[in-house]
Amino acid sequence: MHIKVNRQNFLSAIRTVEKSVKENKIKPILSCIYAKVKGNKIYFTGTNLDTTIKTSIDVNEVIREGEVAFYYSIIDEYLKEIKDEFVVLRVENGNILFIETEDSTTEYDVYSAEDYPNTFENVNLNDSNFKFEMPSQELVNIFEKVLFSADTPDNIAMNCIRIESILKHLHFVSTNTYRLTFLKKNIDKDISDFSVSVPADTISSIIKIIKGLDNEVIKVYKEEAHLYFQYKDTMIITKLIELRFPNYAEILSNISYDKKLYINNEKLHIKYVSNVAEDNQKMYNNLSKSRLTDINKGYTSLGIHRDDYIISINSLDVSIYGSQGQKKSSIISLKLSELKVIEEVIGEKPVLLLDDYMSELDEKRRLKFLDIIEDIQIIITTTHKISIDGKENTYFYVDNGKIEREKNG
Repeated sequence: MHIKVNRQNFLSAIRTVEKSVKENKIKPILSCIYAKVKGNKIYFTGTNLDTTIKTSIDVNEVIREGEVAFYYSIIDEYLKEIKDEFVVLRVENGNILFIETEDSTTEYDVYSAEDYPNTFENVNLNDSNFKFEMPSQELVNIFEKVLFSADTPDNIAMNCIRIESILKHLHFVSTNTYRLTFLKKNIDKDISDFSVSVPADTISSIIKIIKGLDNEVIKVYKEEAHLYFQYKDTMIITKLIELRFPNYAEILSNISYDKKLYINNEKLHIKYVSNVAEDNQKMYNNLSKSRLTDINKGYTSLGIHRDDYIISINSLDVSIYGSQGQKKSSIISLKLSELKVIEEVIGEKPVLLLDDYMSELDEKRRLKFLDIIEDIQIIITTTHKISIDGKENTYFYVDNGKIEREKNG
C-alpha cells in the first residue's frame, strides 16, 4: 500500500471505526483498525466481532494498492500533532508503515492484514431488507432517552434496546427489571413488522458517531441476524441479541403510575414524581439557570436522578407525619410492589431480603405482612427468633462467626 491522502479525512475515518474496537489480548489484531486501498478509495473497518463499523474516504493519489492493520491510538496521536494537509502512507514488507510529511518520515510496526477477519465484505442492502429511516439527531434523541434503563451487563437478554415495528409505529424499549422505558415513534409510511434487540454497547457507539452529524438521514436494514445503520459512506453493523425479551406490552397494559394500597383502615397512596420537564427546551432552560449553582454544589440538582416518590397515609405525607411503624410499612409495601413488577418482567420470582424488619412494626403489622406473603423465598435477619406459622421456614443462628441451622418442626 502506498498512497497520498488528506490528513484530516484520514483522522476522521479512523476515529469513526475505532468506536467498535476493544482491546483483545487473545487475538491482538482485533485491537487494530483494518485499512484497504482499492481504486481511488481507502476502506476502513473496526470490529469486536459483535459490532463492526465500516467507512471509506477518497484518496488523492494511489501509487500502490494494498491493505494493513494498525493500532489506532499511536497513529491518531501522531497525525493530530502534525500540521500537514496531506500525508503519504507507505507499507513495506507487510508489517512496517511509513508516514511521510513534507519534512519527516516516521516508521511504525503494524500487522499483516491477511490475519484480519473478513467482515461483511460483500453486503447487499436493498429495498427487501430496508426497515426504516430517520434523521440522525432524532435517532440520537430516542436512543439517549431509552438507553439509561438498559444497564444490565450481567443479563444479556436485557442489556439492549428492543426495537419493534407495528404498522406505522416504531417501539423503542429497555428495562433492567427495576425500571422500564418505552417510547413510541410514528412513521409516515407502513413498514414490515420486525422485532430486534440491539446490544446497549452498539447503541452507545451509534450515539457517539452520529451525534455530531449535520442531521444526516440514517437508513436501517436487517439482514439475517444483523442490523445495519447506514449514512453516506459509513455503515454500523451489529449482531442482534436473539434471547427472549420481556413481554413489555403486557406489563404496560397493567401499569398505573398512581398506585393505591390499603392496610387495615389506612389508605396508602404512592405517587411517582418526575423532576424532568416534559418539554426538552424547558428542561434545557432549567439546567442552564441552575448551572452555576450546580457547579458550586458539585452535583446536578435537576434530572431523572432527582425523581422521587411521595408516600402518604390517609392523605398525610408519611415522611413528615408517619410513625416509625408506618414508614417501615410503606417501605415494605414498595418492596412488595417491586417484587410483582420484577416477576412480570423476568418471569421468575425474586428473593426478598429483609434486615430486622420487625423492629419497628407492632404486632398487627407483623401478622399482616406475614399473612400477605406467599409462594416466595424470603431471607430475614433479626436479633430474636420470630414465629412464622403456616410457612415452610428454616432458622439459622449466627454466634461468634459460626452458623448453625435449625429446621422448624
